[in-house]
Amino acid sequence: MTATTPTRHWLAPSALAMALLAASNLTQAADTGVPQYQVKGNAPLCPAAANNGLYNTKYLGFFTHLVQAQDDWLFRTTYDLRTDFGTTPEGYAKLKGLRDALKKKGIELVVVYQPTRGLVNREKLTPAEKASFNYDLAKKNYLATIAKLRETGMYVPDYSPLFDEKEEHAFYFKGDHHWTPYGAERAAKITAETLKEVPGFADIPKQQYESKRVGLLSKLGTFHKAAAQLCGNSYATQYVDRFETTVAGSGNGDDGGGDLFGDESQPQVALVGTSNSGPAYNFAGFLEQYSGAEILNNAISGGGFDSSLLQYLSSNEFHEHPPKIIIWEFATHYDMAQKSFYRQAMPLVDNGCEGQKAVLTNDVKLHNGATEVLVNGKNQLLNLQGNHYQVDLTFSDPSVKTMKATIWYLNGRRENLKLEQSAAADTGGRYVFQLRNDPGWADLNMLAMEIHSPDEMPANLSVKATLCKRPSIGAGTLTAKAAGGTDS
Repeated sequence: MTATTPTRHWLAPSALAMALLAASNLTQAADTGVPQYQVKGNAPLCPAAANNGLYNTKYLGFFTHLVQAQDDWLFRTTYDLRTDFGTTPEGYAKLKGLRDALKKKGIELVVVYQPTRGLVNREKLTPAEKASFNYDLAKKNYLATIAKLRETGMYVPDYSPLFDEKEEHAFYFKGDHHWTPYGAERAAKITAETLKEVPGFADIPKQQYESKRVGLLSKLGTFHKAAAQLCGNSYATQYVDRFETTVAGSGNGDDGGGDLFGDESQPQVALVGTSNSGPAYNFAGFLEQYSGAEILNNAISGGGFDSSLLQYLSSNEFHEHPPKIIIWEFATHYDMAQKSFYRQAMPLVDNGCEGQKAVLTNDVKLHNGATEVLVNGKNQLLNLQGNHYQVDLTFSDPSVKTMKATIWYLNGRRENLKLEQSAAADTGGRYVFQLRNDPGWADLNMLAMEIHSPDEMPANLSVKATLCKRPSIGAGTLTAKAAGGTDS
């Protein structure tokens, strides 16, 4: 008996697809005589997406919690539909202190306080979510925060003209926390108008820039990735136009337009910020187009609201060629009251202990565990009160991105300090920070500082540590009575 292979008749993919579609719409075809085809969107979010307890990793915590909107749009209740903005009174005071320190060096600070998806793209919400979102309260509090930030002396653009937009090209991506290039352009246009109000901006050399479409930017959004992790949903990649900005008439990088300022010119406007200021969205380029000023872009992707500014303040570029204006871009969900940030930023404005007389200094090889690097009283006990001094240290290996130290005081108290730098930041292994100066600590006298070895210890790692007085603060020695009085 001979086995026979059954004959299989294959339809071409296009024919098969048409047959399936026709079958699924048979009733409609019979009613109208014309085939009707319907394309369904992705499945809605699963119930798990509304369970805050499942956002239990650092990555997922950023998306707490996702809600379904129209046309594959997703929103986060915590960040996108928030109604509270701003910072604490202490946070505003710290911001003012930073602004004043920069102003003392002749630098004005412009803050790009990004509007939320809920404020700008509310029309993308479902009717139920739109009804539950208190848009009026969110708008009121956002504008109040803009006013409070302006009270510090900073220049802060008002992005409320972008609220409730109904533009063809949306400000934000459907499923991602970044703005689209079109959103970046609209924000840059408003920011440029604020730049023109800043004293000294009119004196900055200008030239004409033009932005051109150079292709497509693909985006498989972070929200969509989180939804896939929680629910298994899959989403199509979103494509939008991508832009680049050049000097008008320069063509594709040739010398057609020339450099109006010469090879030795230095940009007098610097941009620091998040990945929203990265090249993909061309925010810096659009700023050049609408302001006419050359922009030095120092943005860091994945560095939060602080890493880019800290890196720039620690750079030779900043201290050798200080700008007239710093534009600082960040989203509303960042904590503007981070004490560790200001402890680093304030001394970096004046370049830490560079150019200052060293009160204590040491260059020592680190071993596993804690290594003592600075000690008060080897020769004479000094009055090293926390509100008068700062530390400037540099690791021999710039790959060290976490600095852990213990600072001991004469009265037996200690502070465990941990500072982390973004993996994308390039600070050369340098960490600069003030001794702790908040109430209860400001008057304590430092006894010693230990550096703890990194989790992954580079070979032959050493650190150069210097303690110096803050600018305009004098150093004095303790009397024997004072020294004995703090040791309890």
